[in-house]
Amino acid sequence: MKIGPPWLTRFERARVIGVRALQISMGAPVLIDLESEPEHVRESPVLIAKKEVEAGILPLTIIRYTRRGDAQAIPLKWLVELDKLRVH
Repeated sequence: MKIGPPWLTRFERARVIGVRALQISMGAPVLIDLESEPEHVRESPVLIAKKEVEAGILPLTIIRYTRRGDAQAIPLKWLVELDKLRVH
């Protein structure tokens, strides 16, 4: 049984970017190559986190729940890949 849409919702995306931006601002290592990014991206933890999410390289799992208490763990990478295939 699948819970929720087969892509990353805007609420999940905001939560992941916010958590990752906090980690970066506290000194966590950056997982993308910043040398190829413009200066404004290199200075913003939020933009760095957004680039990491778009690249699908964060080792995170999204856990979705139903009202009955059922849960489903979905790797972030899968949701990002399906989101890229989706027509916006």
